[in-house]
Amino acid sequence: MILPAMDRLPRLIASAALVIAATAASFYTARGNRRPFSSNAPEYRKLGPADAKVTIVEFSDFECPACRIAEPPMRALLKLYDGKVRLVFKHFPLERMHRWARSGAIAAECAGRQGKFWEYHHELYDHQEEWPSEKAEERMSAYAKKVKLDEPAWRACRKDPAAGEAVSADAKDGMNAWVGSTPTFFINGKRFVGAMQLSERGTPFVEKELKK
Repeated sequence: MILPAMDRLPRLIASAALVIAATAASFYTARGNRRPFSSNAPEYRKLGPADAKVTIVEFSDFECPACRIAEPPMRALLKLYDGKVRLVFKHFPLERMHRWARSGAIAAECAGRQGKFWEYHHELYDHQEEWPSEKAEERMSAYAKKVKLDEPAWRACRKDPAAGEAVSADAKDGMNAWVGSTPTFFINGKRFVGAMQLSERGTPFVEKELKK
């Protein structure tokens, strides 16, 4: 039997409500099954005192233009609150969008194993317009030379599966935290996305946290 349009409407509304409810339940169930992300990282990817009242966990991609834009406000924030804030860097290369992001992350990770993570980190961001290209290997090697790495050891490290696994572990932490874009910052657990949020909301939030 074909019901008149007005008679079918309540059933259609009820069916739509059931679909929405089922989708929402599935989403929250999946979200509930995800573990909280770990803020752990090697010491060479941390800046600031371990007992700082404010910890910023940054998920970032070296090839991401938005991450580069966020660098000046982050450096300014760290300078403003020097000794009061701790920054933890986590790799989150968006490999589907950025062809050389993972290579950059591994290169920086291996620089870190020689105590030069932040120097190499700055080189990748400060020269982002030049290295993500077919000359990526040449450029990254030039940065290794510039920051005075042991180049043979650095190259060997980049071939070591452990370096790639460290990057993948960070990316998994980001997915557990529902990181969907870079840069994403967690300041004492509160999420801020992008340079604008970091500047306009993140810095006042840091000030508020420090006054507690």
